[in-house]
Amino acid sequence: MLRGRQISAMVVLSSAALVLCGVSDASAQTKMSYEQAYRQCKAELDRTFPSGSQSTSGRNSAGVACMYRLGFRAKKSADF
Repeated sequence: MLRGRQISAMVVLSSAALVLCGVSDASAQTKMSYEQAYRQCKAELDRTFPSGSQSTSGRNSAGVACMYRLGFRAKKSADF
C-alpha cells in the first residue's frame, strides 16, 4: 500500500514540476500579424542595410528570410 502512495506522490510532483518549469500553453501564445512581422523585419533590415546602400538583392533576400523565420511567406509585391 505504501508503494502506491509513493508512486502517486511522484506523479503529482512531476506534474507540478512541469507546470512550474513553464510548459507553455498554446492558447497563451498569440501569433503576430503579417504587418507586424513586416515592420519588425524592415526595422532589422534598416539596421543591417543602411538607407542608400546599393545591395537591393541582398536586402530583399534577407527580408524574405526574416519573414520565413517569423512564419510568413513574403508577398511578391513586398519590397524591403
